[in-house]
Formats: sequence, C-alpha cells, structure tokens
Amino acid sequence: MSILIRTILTLSAVLFITIATNGIAADTGERMDEAAENRADRLEDKADRVRDANEDAKEAAEEAGERKADKLEDEADKVRDATDY
Repeated sequence: MSILIRTILTLSAVLFITIATNGIAADTGERMDEAAENRADRLEDKADRVRDANEDAKEAAEEAGERKADKLEDEADKVRDATDY
C-alpha cells in the first residue's frame, strides 16, 4: 500500500510541476508576444515618421526649385526689358 501511495504522490507532484510549468510558459509567451507587438507598432510609427519627413523634404526641395526658377525667369524678363530700350 505504501508503494501505491508513493507512486500516486510522485505522479501527482510530476503532474503539478508540469501544469505549473506550462502555465508559466504560456504567460511568458503572451508577454513576449505583447512585447513583440509593441515593438512592431513602434517600428511602424517610426516608418510613418520617416515617410512624412521624406515627403516634407521633397516638398521643400520642390518649393526651393520653384523659387529659383521664378527668380531666373524674373532675371530673364529684366534682361529682355533692358534690351527693349
């Protein structure tokens, strides 16, 4: 009878340890998934900021080019007006 009790106690302990370990592993896995999701969200936000900055830089370069082109056209008009006299 004592062998049966020891066997039951041993199996119960093994079962308890297995269940506890699986619960901890599942909880750890969920935390890791959440951390990975947060990191992915931060990376996507950073990518959006980079795209916005790139778009702003393109617009600024285009506006600078337009200003330079307008200035050159104004100079051309002045040269034409000067030759008309």
